[in-house]
Amino acid sequence: MEIGSEFWEADSLTGRKKYFLSGRTALEYIIRDILEDYRIESVLLPGYCCHTMIEPFSRHGISVRFYDVFYDKSRGLCADIPERQSNEIFYYMTYFGFSNIAGVNMNEIRKAYDVIIEDKTHSWLEKGLESYADYTYASYRKWTGFYGIAEANKRVGNFKPIEGGIGETYSKMRKTAMFMKKRYIEAGTDNKELFLARFDEAEAFLEKDYVGYIPTEECLLQLVNTDFEFIKGRRRRNADILLWGLSGMRSCTLLHKSRNEDDTPLFVPILVNGNREALRKYLIDNQVYCPVHWPLSDYHRRLSERGKIIYEEELSLVCDQRYGEEDMEKVVKLIRDYFNERT
Repeated sequence: MEIGSEFWEADSLTGRKKYFLSGRTALEYIIRDILEDYRIESVLLPGYCCHTMIEPFSRHGISVRFYDVFYDKSRGLCADIPERQSNEIFYYMTYFGFSNIAGVNMNEIRKAYDVIIEDKTHSWLEKGLESYADYTYASYRKWTGFYGIAEANKRVGNFKPIEGGIGETYSKMRKTAMFMKKRYIEAGTDNKELFLARFDEAEAFLEKDYVGYIPTEECLLQLVNTDFEFIKGRRRRNADILLWGLSGMRSCTLLHKSRNEDDTPLFVPILVNGNREALRKYLIDNQVYCPVHWPLSDYHRRLSERGKIIYEEELSLVCDQRYGEEDMEKVVKLIRDYFNERT
């Protein structure tokens, strides 16, 4: 065998990371990989979650149990973990880019469970957090204008080869919708209802057909060329303005009252007791559009009453890199004016 000259293959690569079209595509692939080696009958999921996290387990015949995630005035966001069942996976996540959640002892969970999955979509940009999970995954498009890309990671061993096509249809649909919105924002062209309909069509397409797809080359280039240091710095500053400006309010509660130094918020969530939709409409009337995480689905019907409260009261305040300090101060002023609470 010759020694030296040009390399003839990339022989240092591992198969521990894969890129996919979406978060649920990545999760579905992780579940397949787990079922190659384990007999799995159930998964213990956080009660506070999007229905898209649940569906991939259901399609593989894995029953779903929930552990309560709830807000406590003295401890903040909390989780109550029941005893493990046999042949069960544990699924874990933190929320909105804030690392603090009470009641979860990952050392003990690690001892109890053979397989742990961590959804790092909200915590992806948090710095230096150790994961106890056997598998992690994250959807990138929640953080900036990606057309469709997510990653999955395996702690030990390699993933099997991916069998599936390139997710061009969905990515093209999102790209079209995003360009239509760009023209609307920058030049006032295109009808708002049209680009909103395009986004809805893209998500409806993904609901029906998400299994096995990998991202397009264009999406991978988006990932490589994104300035995440800028994103982290702007989001942290914006979140700090919201956290400081809304602290001490009586009419709404910050789900996370403070930010650890390395937390990079996806949103700043608040709880609004009894009149969330009225506040949301008031903000929309003033051109501030804040989502709700998440709608209750049929999958969530077995949640406890305390587990449903966050769904009924949560509102996610936008703090992303498109906006600056004046925008955040506007949001603070609107909320305080609505409740007639001055600083």
